[in-house]
Amino acid sequence: MSDDVSPQVRMANDIAIQFAHLPPRQAAREVAHHIRMFWDPRMRTELDQLVDTPPQDLDPLALEAARLLRNAHVTP
Repeated sequence: MSDDVSPQVRMANDIAIQFAHLPPRQAAREVAHHIRMFWDPRMRTELDQLVDTPPQDLDPLALEAARLLRNAHVTP
């Protein structure tokens, strides 16, 4: 992970660590749920923008959670 990681990436990675004991699919859903419930919309928007921006410093669970959140906006 680079030294100039955004606060959103750092926090998403910290949340992912808390759910790493769960099966991967369930863990990603739990991370996404936490972000949806507790993050400000601006923070979620920045995380969404970072998903497509290299280098991706996101933990794999955090990355999957961000993708789940993105897909939740597309489908009703």
